[in-house]
Amino acid sequence: MGSIRDALDEIVVDPTPLFSKRVQQWAPGAIRSLLPLESLPGMISLVAGKPNPETFPFSKISISLKGSNENTIVLEEKTLRDALQYDLPGGNAELIKWFKGLQKRVHGILETNDWACCVGNGSQELIHRAFQVFTDPGDPVLLETPAYPGVVGFLRADGHQLVEISSDADGLDPSNIEKVFSNWPKNRRRPRILYTVPTGSNPTGRSCKESRKAEILRLAKRFNFVIFEDDAYYFINFEEVSTKRARSYLALEKEVNRETGRVIRFDSLSKTISSGMRLGFLTGPSPAVQKVIKITENINLQPSTTTQFLVLSLFRHWEYPGFLKHCAKAAEVYRRKRDAFAAAAERHLKGKATWEVPTAGMFFWITLQLPPCIDSFDLLSTKGRESGVLAIPGVAFMPNGQKTCQLRASYSLIAEAEMDEACRRIADLVDDSWRSDVELN
Repeated sequence: MGSIRDALDEIVVDPTPLFSKRVQQWAPGAIRSLLPLESLPGMISLVAGKPNPETFPFSKISISLKGSNENTIVLEEKTLRDALQYDLPGGNAELIKWFKGLQKRVHGILETNDWACCVGNGSQELIHRAFQVFTDPGDPVLLETPAYPGVVGFLRADGHQLVEISSDADGLDPSNIEKVFSNWPKNRRRPRILYTVPTGSNPTGRSCKESRKAEILRLAKRFNFVIFEDDAYYFINFEEVSTKRARSYLALEKEVNRETGRVIRFDSLSKTISSGMRLGFLTGPSPAVQKVIKITENINLQPSTTTQFLVLSLFRHWEYPGFLKHCAKAAEVYRRKRDAFAAAAERHLKGKATWEVPTAGMFFWITLQLPPCIDSFDLLSTKGRESGVLAIPGVAFMPNGQKTCQLRASYSLIAEAEMDEACRRIADLVDDSWRSDVELN
């Protein structure tokens, strides 16, 4: 991984030596690569096969916002001509500008040409493409474990070696990372990517302490790997004092290592604005972002223009303080639900299970106290359905498929009465498993 030194004596890491072989085979899209030139003064473009907006059947889109003021956002026909049209593969230029401003405001990074943002149809799409940029099929990948199964699924399909990195109540364990690299066979290619969900991790609800993030950043520099920071729950944080919240890897990188370029950050609007609009954005070193965009322009051309315009109109109405205020309100909704679920678990599961109260996000990670011969998959897939309670067994979050006594319980949608009944039913399942074990023995 190369580097250059700028005037402020800060090292900007060049990620290109870590790029995969497969991403080198992607050529620029013959049409999409020319689209930015259409805006040059005096340019007559015969390039894109764009439909004539006169044929679009919509005259305006109007959306009313919640709240006492009943504000309405309207995309009139002039704006709608662009909102319903093809756009750039990396995302709408004005929306990207807004996202870059958010990253500077929230994470304190400076405006330079060394980093960039791009938009995707949800952060999941961007994560998948970033893995294509940095890995070839079969390569080893470090995964925070328990791990988000949405990533495990496509990595497993590509035949990657999934290297589990354990976590605990303080988040990802840096000593485990160091141990993995120190014992790595010299004749085998080392992992180039560490994937982690550092805030309100899915499935555990854990958040990584800032001191651990600093240690992990130092390890990234020492062992030359890139951190994929999937921070979908960053704004669903239950720490009321913002100064006590751990800063992001993106924010810490320069301070810890006196360099930038080893962090690829993924943000999502699904948890704060709308999951159905499918919008996420990636922030990282410019060469990596350009490679992600190149894949997009060859596969699905671009993220949805219409949803980008709707979100951009909302953000212009709110401005940054309004967006952050909305996120704080959303976090408070989930905080109340977390507290209600914790109370229900305390009433029914004490002595039958253990759990950590999540610091962010939407999930409880519950360890059931089961007989040695029973795991949570067996219990939930048979007796759970019969008892009328659904939860995801822990094996779904284990990259290498080992059985566990854990389950993930989501509290984002259910009412308090349902939380109480769900915990009671889970407690009954634990009791039944012990009765069955006694009968068998």
